[in-house]
Amino acid sequence: MRARYSFTFRGKEVPIYVSHGLLSKAADLISSYDPFHVVVITDTTVADLYAKKVVEELEGRGVLTQLFSFSPGEERKARKIKDWIEEEILGFATADSAIVGIGGGVVLDIAGYVAAEFFREKLMFFAIPTTLMAMHDAAIGAKNAVNSDKAKHSFGVYYAPEFVLCDLDVLRTLPERELKGGLVESVKHALCQDLSFLSTIERRDYDKIVCRTIELKLECMREDEEEKFTPILHVGHTLGHQIEFQSLHSTDVLTHGEALSHGIKCEALLSCRLGILNEEDCRKIFEIFENLDLNFPLPPLNIPKIIDGLRYDNKRTRRGAPFFLLSALGSAPVVVWEDEIPREILEDCLLSYKTLARMHV
Repeated sequence: MRARYSFTFRGKEVPIYVSHGLLSKAADLISSYDPFHVVVITDTTVADLYAKKVVEELEGRGVLTQLFSFSPGEERKARKIKDWIEEEILGFATADSAIVGIGGGVVLDIAGYVAAEFFREKLMFFAIPTTLMAMHDAAIGAKNAVNSDKAKHSFGVYYAPEFVLCDLDVLRTLPERELKGGLVESVKHALCQDLSFLSTIERRDYDKIVCRTIELKLECMREDEEEKFTPILHVGHTLGHQIEFQSLHSTDVLTHGEALSHGIKCEALLSCRLGILNEEDCRKIFEIFENLDLNFPLPPLNIPKIIDGLRYDNKRTRRGAPFFLLSALGSAPVVVWEDEIPREILEDCLLSYKTLARMHV
């Protein structure tokens, strides 16, 4: 499998390389941009698996390199981690230096954020995703954000990498939980854009899954390169982010993909309650997740806090948070604003979903 895609951001074309064995070529690719210094940002797991090798190969090519790693987890996607790295490299990085992010979505968000802020967008940024979710979601585009103590992705910037390098071999080292969570993003695109893609997901053909999901996301980005308000990209995310963020403060922490699975199904139920999605399609959505073995345990939910947390949604306006609700299988969602949804319907939907989620695990 070898594929090359690209997206354009603010007039710059960003190549996306997808193949096996690409990590062995990462140092050559980075060096070809002639960075003076390179700062590699990763987490402690990926550092031992891949990042230290890339550092060695860069230094072998005469590139002065510095490695920063932090423990993995969504709770590390925070301003204090970003600020720590920025302060540490202040006497090291130069305007002709580069930031390399090697890891999942948390690492890539922080690395892109650091590159954008340093010397007012002068540093080059290279994205090397090492999780399934990051390969077809976090790495594809220019969004970089960190969480606040109140919500996900409260603070961020737009800054595109010079290239995205997806080495499909790294998927072999991912735990089953990470692979299953990463598939949920692909299911989201399939539900909105290409129902036939579900058969590829069912076969767990990861090479084709990565490529097709990237293709479907790029279709969306052609209309909205900043991903500000493309309904397909946000399906399941309004409640999914609330569920994920609440889980971070419990003993049952969800991955982004696991929370998105709950968000898609819960919002499908909401769409059905509002008369937008018919009952048959709503039932099929639940069956799709069941058949794909993508149902996950649901941590205890504080429903009033879930609803109150919508006031911190990063897409909210004076009308509240937007919901991107499926209206039919294979079709793009419709946007419904929070002020159009009676609170009692939202509460009842979340309560009903809690019961259904326990039945489907």
